Amino acid sequence: MRFLTRPFGCALLLTVLASVPIGGSADTVASPWVFDLKGGLYKPDLPLYEDFYGDDTDVLVGLAFAYRFTQWLDLGVELSYARDKGVGLQPANMSLGGKVTYTLVPASVYLNFRGELSPDQLFVPYVGGGLTTAWYKQDVESQGSRDGRTDLGYNVRGGVQLFLNRLDRRTAARAAKGYLQRSYLYFEVQYFSTEVDGFDLGGVAYLLGLRMEYAFDRD
Repeated sequence: MRFLTRPFGCALLLTVLASVPIGGSADTVASPWVFDLKGGLYKPDLPLYEDFYGDDTDVLVGLAFAYRFTQWLDLGVELSYARDKGVGLQPANMSLGGKVTYTLVPASVYLNFRGELSPDQLFVPYVGGGLTTAWYKQDVESQGSRDGRTDLGYNVRGGVQLFLNRLDRRTAARAAKGYLQRSYLYFEVQYFSTEVDGFDLGGVAYLLGLRMEYAFDRD
């Protein structure tokens, strides 16, 4: 997947350069705690996935927690979940037969670099990357199950966030009286690679998400 990682790397560098304020570093933000909910289509890299499960895509859902060090830098952890059902492989004659259930739970640590140049910016692009591992389980009818954890791999991601506070300022002002300060709706493309026994259990995901920024140290 080098054709994916190279463009993300270039975009990452450009975003970092564009986001650092001239004449000094950014101040710590007032709403540093971030909670994300996301979900969408996931296309696994596993060979013959469509033959076994009837489609080359699955549904992936996830949640993430992050700390926002500056207006342009997040450090976060993310946990995702995918589950699909299909037919297994009969070892006696290598033919399809028997129900199979495949579950994948990727866990990632990541850094996101956000192109937020002003606090009231309507669209905020971002790129990021980090490390990924995954827990997996495959239950095959009449053949038992196989489960475990993959080797440590990597993830890259990029997307654009829509600043919801700017679209509905009254609701945002009421919410800001509590802990929730800012919220975004976003679209993200994410790729992760993590292997077990030479098989890559990663893939590419196209996700819609909701990002909420909180300040818990308010008076």
